[in-house]
Amino acid sequence: MNYHLRYLPLPDVAEGMVLGAPLILTEKGVISFSLPEGHLLTETNLQQMKVRHAEFVCVREEDTRSDDERADAWAKAEARLQRIFRAADLSLPVMANLYEAVRAYRRT
Repeated sequence: MNYHLRYLPLPDVAEGMVLGAPLILTEKGVISFSLPEGHLLTETNLQQMKVRHAEFVCVREEDTRSDDERADAWAKAEARLQRIFRAADLSLPVMANLYEAVRAYRRT
């Protein structure tokens, strides 16, 4: 089964969704709440996040697209990324790292 990650504002997150990345909330530099990747969210979790002022949550959702649809979407995303970075000097480590970070993010 294939999945993709989405970053949702807290009001759009619902009970039963699965975390796509660890959730770590801090207050004054101290961890006040955390949940591991893959955690099935409960109503209690959502209340705890709301009380601690969480804004966005990374959730994992089933990707119902076919392999061909996923490949086509990735080709379009890759082409767009190349257009965005067309004037960037990717021989510079900073730019190359930024490009790869954005590329990895878009791949999920």
